[in-house]
Amino acid sequence: MSVFELLAIARETAGVDYVKGDPILCEKRYADDTDHMLEFRILSGREPFGNPGDHCRLFLTGEAYRQMREKERQKKIRIIHYATVRESILAYGPAAGQPASRGE
Repeated sequence: MSVFELLAIARETAGVDYVKGDPILCEKRYADDTDHMLEFRILSGREPFGNPGDHCRLFLTGEAYRQMREKERQKKIRIIHYATVRESILAYGPAAGQPASRGE
């Protein structure tokens, strides 16, 4: 389990989690068709999962991930953390097609 996951679990348990969307240990994470996890900030527009400035987390299928990448291309969101989901294990790294993070 990563440091990101441990911190998320601690925040959620304490009731002070600032991340909207899916909890770190939600059922979607364990679904057979879930391939990706994104944490992102909403930059513009109202989205079903939040408003501009909100920090969100979603567990996504391949198609939903492609839709979120399009929102990123349109500058509606900025991806903060990305992980592939393999048998409910999160493998953090750069989003597919993205260069490695520069510590932002």
